[in-house]
Amino acid sequence: MAAQVGWNWVDDHLLYACEMLSRLRAGGIAALEPYPTSIVMEEQETCFGEGQGMWAAFRRPELPPPPPPTIAPSVVAALPPSTPVFVPPRGSSRRDIQRARTAANAAAFNARQRSERMAVQMVQAAAEAARVANAAAAAAREQAALPRWIPEPSGRITLTNRRIHLANQYRSSPIPLTALEHIELTQPDRLRIRFTEATTSHYLELATPWAAPAFLVASQARFPHHPQLISGSWLPHGFEERCHIAGKPYRRVR
Repeated sequence: MAAQVGWNWVDDHLLYACEMLSRLRAGGIAALEPYPTSIVMEEQETCFGEGQGMWAAFRRPELPPPPPPTIAPSVVAALPPSTPVFVPPRGSSRRDIQRARTAANAAAFNARQRSERMAVQMVQAAAEAARVANAAAAAAREQAALPRWIPEPSGRITLTNRRIHLANQYRSSPIPLTALEHIELTQPDRLRIRFTEATTSHYLELATPWAAPAFLVASQARFPHHPQLISGSWLPHGFEERCHIAGKPYRRVR
């Protein structure tokens, strides 16, 4: 029956979270059972869950310095044709010579005008192409600089009565529960938190099976009037019915 309702590991952790919340309401944080952990614990600190997880930070990406703006390539204007040297044929009259010289000068003038207009058009086209390229590059840089969810290497997420501890191969980051300013369970295995560290605000999304237990422990300690905690909306709709069909004993918490 559990397989028919699609029961999985997320549901097992939600079931565990229901038991945690029931004990929290009955006896507070001291009523929770300790969980084995691999991190160094402080005095009077208790672990309540630990496992693999991933997290992402909502921030601006670290971009390389922008390239220099595109400069319109220089366009060398076509050299205007030189005035042709008119050599009249032998036996030409003075009128024919003058007429032929005038026609040659007019043709040279027209060719010079066409060459100048072509050079101006080429310069304008190159400048417009450079403007469009610069505008596109600026828009791409602006889009790339917008804040976004930037994932970090996966690691282990540990929940204690004092902190949410993130550790991967590059660093170890303890997040004190007292530093939390916002918490929200967006999915059964997705937790978003905002906290301040050294006057800098951080916004993280944690993907872990321990998202719901972490939400309950942090909310009970830091946000006892959280709407999700009071209404029970941190549990997916129909979870109790699925537990009943699957034959899973559970503590009703809403």
